[in-house]
Amino acid sequence: MKKNERFVAYGGCYGLLLLAAFLLQLKWQGYICCSIVFVLVMWRMDKVLKEEKKQQTRLQEAELYMEQMLYAFLQNPKILSALETVCALFEPGAMRKQIETAIFHLRKEYDSNMKEELDAIGQQYENRRMKEMHAYFLMVEQYGGAYETTVELLLEDLQKWMERVRLHQQDCKKYRRNVFLAVGLSILVCAITNHLLPKDIELSQLWVCQIASILFLSLDMLICFRAMKRTCCNWLKERESYGEGDEKKYRYVQFHKGVRSNFYRKYLRKKMEKEFPQWLMDISLLLQTENVQVAFYRIRPQTPEVLRPAVDDMLEELSQNPESLEPYLNFLKDYDLPDVHSAMRMLYALSNGGYGNSEKQLSQILKRNQELLDKAEREQNQDSLAGLYALFLAPALTGAGKMMIDMTAFLVVFLAGVHR
Repeated sequence: MKKNERFVAYGGCYGLLLLAAFLLQLKWQGYICCSIVFVLVMWRMDKVLKEEKKQQTRLQEAELYMEQMLYAFLQNPKILSALETVCALFEPGAMRKQIETAIFHLRKEYDSNMKEELDAIGQQYENRRMKEMHAYFLMVEQYGGAYETTVELLLEDLQKWMERVRLHQQDCKKYRRNVFLAVGLSILVCAITNHLLPKDIELSQLWVCQIASILFLSLDMLICFRAMKRTCCNWLKERESYGEGDEKKYRYVQFHKGVRSNFYRKYLRKKMEKEFPQWLMDISLLLQTENVQVAFYRIRPQTPEVLRPAVDDMLEELSQNPESLEPYLNFLKDYDLPDVHSAMRMLYALSNGGYGNSEKQLSQILKRNQELLDKAEREQNQDSLAGLYALFLAPALTGAGKMMIDMTAFLVVFLAGVHR
C-alpha cells in the first residue's frame, strides 16, 4: 500500500471511530482516550500490513521457484540446468541473487557444493515441500533411475497445495471481513439502544457509562487488530502438530482401558490422520532407491512423535519376521484408520513384489498419498480458522457488556427518580 493510499485508509478508519464516538455520545475526554488507542493500534496495524505484503511476496517467489524447477527437472534431470532455467524467470532481487550464487558455485565445484547450495536457497523460505524437492533432486543426481512419475506427482502435489493456500487465504479474508462487520453492527446496536431510552435520562452524563463506552470502543479496535494479525500468516511454514508426551499417551492406550484411554485414543487418532500422509510421502520418495524396510529404518529419525512408537513396534516385528504381513497389519491396528491400513497393505505388496510391477505399485501409493495429504491439510486449514470464529463472536460479548452497564445505570437512575 502506497503512502497516499495508507493515509486515506487510516483517515477513513479514524473518521469511522469519530462517528462511533458521536453515536455513543462520548465527551471530549472520551474522544481523546479513543484517539490515543487508535494511534497505538494503527501503529501496530501498519507493521502487520507490511508483514502481510512481505509474506505474500515470499509465497509467490517460492511457488514460482518450485513449480519451474520441477518443470525444468522433468525436461532435463540436472540440478544446474534447472537452476539456470529458473534464474532467468526472476527479477533482480534476493532470490535471483541466491540462485545466481548457487549457479556460480556449482559451475566451479559441482558435486561437493550441490547440497549446500540447495540448502542455502531452502533456508530463505523454510518450506517442507521445497526441502523434499531438493532432497529428491539430489537423490536422482546421485543414483539416477526413473524420475518422471515422481516429479509429475510432486508437481501435482505442489499445484494442489497452491490451490489450498489460495482457498485458505480467501477464507481468512472472509472471516476478517465478518469480524469487521460484527464490530460495526455491535457499535450500531449499542448506539441505537442509547437513543431509544427516555430523553429525560441522559446516560451520557454518567461517568460509568462514559468509561464503559471508551472501553467498548477500545476493545473493538483491539478485536479488529487481532483479526488482521491472525490472518497475516507465514504461508510457507506449515503448522506443526507434534507434541510432547504423544509416545506416553500411545503406550497408555496400548496397555490400558477406560475413559482416559478412550480420550487419548481420540486425541492421537486425529493427530495420526494429519501426520501419516506426510510420513508416507517421505517413505515414497525413499522407495525410488531403497526397499520398503530400509526406507522405514532411514526415515525413523524424522518420524513424527505420534507415529514413532508404532513405527518402532513395526520395525521390531519386521526384524523377527521380515516377510510377514502381520507387522504391516498391526501398525495402528487399535485405531480406526482405514486409509492408513490400506496404505500399509500396499507397502507390504510392494515389499514382496506382489500385484504386478513395482513401478505401478509405487505410483498407486503416491497417488493414494496425495489424496490423504490433501484431506489432512484441508482439515488443518479449517482448524486454524477456529480462532477467527471466536473473534467474530467477541464483538457480541463486548456489546452485551456495554448494554448491561447502560441498562443497570438506567435502572438505578430511574428507580432513584421514582423514590423521589
